[in-house]
Amino acid sequence: MTIPPTLTRSTTRSPLRLEIRYQLGALESAWDALVDQQNLSSPFLASWWINNAAEGTPALLCCFAGSELVGGAAFQIDTVGPRPFAVERVRCVGQGTLAPDHLDLIAQSDHATEVLDLVLRWLQRPGSRVVDLDGLSATGALAQSLSSHEIARMAAPWTKLPADSAEYLAARAGQVRSTISRTRKRFVREGVYLRRVPTDDMPSALDRLAELHDSRWSEESSFLDGWKRFRAAAVAGAASESVIIHELVSAEGDVIATELDLLCGNSLAFYQAGRRTEREWRGSGSVLRADILQWACSQGFAEYDLLRGDESYKADWSDTKRQVVRCRMGVGPRGVSLIQAARAQHILRVGATRCEAMAKELISRGPLKSRHEVHSEQSD
Repeated sequence: MTIPPTLTRSTTRSPLRLEIRYQLGALESAWDALVDQQNLSSPFLASWWINNAAEGTPALLCCFAGSELVGGAAFQIDTVGPRPFAVERVRCVGQGTLAPDHLDLIAQSDHATEVLDLVLRWLQRPGSRVVDLDGLSATGALAQSLSSHEIARMAAPWTKLPADSAEYLAARAGQVRSTISRTRKRFVREGVYLRRVPTDDMPSALDRLAELHDSRWSEESSFLDGWKRFRAAAVAGAASESVIIHELVSAEGDVIATELDLLCGNSLAFYQAGRRTEREWRGSGSVLRADILQWACSQGFAEYDLLRGDESYKADWSDTKRQVVRCRMGVGPRGVSLIQAARAQHILRVGATRCEAMAKELISRGPLKSRHEVHSEQSD
């Protein structure tokens, strides 16, 4: 794996200087301050995430005006393709199993154009590579600049939070409110209570999350494939109170449901959850989320973001949607060839799927009839 030079001098095209780092180090505070300044700040741009969640080699682009950090972007680098023909691949930090959302570069507003120029020039620098950026904010500078390379788009549901949680819950569907009310009353009788996990118990709470998530979703979720990286990131995020876990605990002290949320600015983002699957604990996930949102409203959070995905339950808790996109392009001869091959393979796969669907539809109609049989039926 070859990482680009760690330093490029400012040029006549840009007054900024670009450094490529593996870790932010002493730049963490300045980086996080820039994240907070963005129109749509994302927890997946914060230092605790990008320092720990990368799969492959981190490439953290840091743009300086003199000695001041004024912008940057975070990527991870590996290779793709058969070994003799493998080509460099650039993706967003954590992309893949950890599925980060609302990604973009970060920049001071008066340096946004220069930062974008430096980042794009780095992505398109000499050599061959595949640039595959998933989870980009559709309204962000990167997604807009790479719009001709967009290959997928997905909705990310979210909702504004009022100061009064009762107002928020009153706007939920009747069935949701009924489930919460009935289950909560039963839990109160049984001594079930809500617990916000303290920082020093976060490692144990993360282990409980992994166990309950696996119990609930098993092979339906690939989240645990990236568990080691996520756990390291979550522990770091918990230290700065950017990652929190709430648990529902039975009277006997057993955790029956857990939810991990990410804090960024005035937004609370739901990331992962798990719960016991026994019949007696049905509705526990809904009660837990309602309790978390009651806490979020009391703390002054302005929105609850459910991140990307079309799972039906997300519609129960959200009112609107943002779009996240995936952009993929080839750079250099081998990068372009690899993208063209992937596109051709996709077309063939879609064609095969359509043919299979047509065949199933014809079979479902019954045995095929000869032209003579059809003519005889029409003559009767």
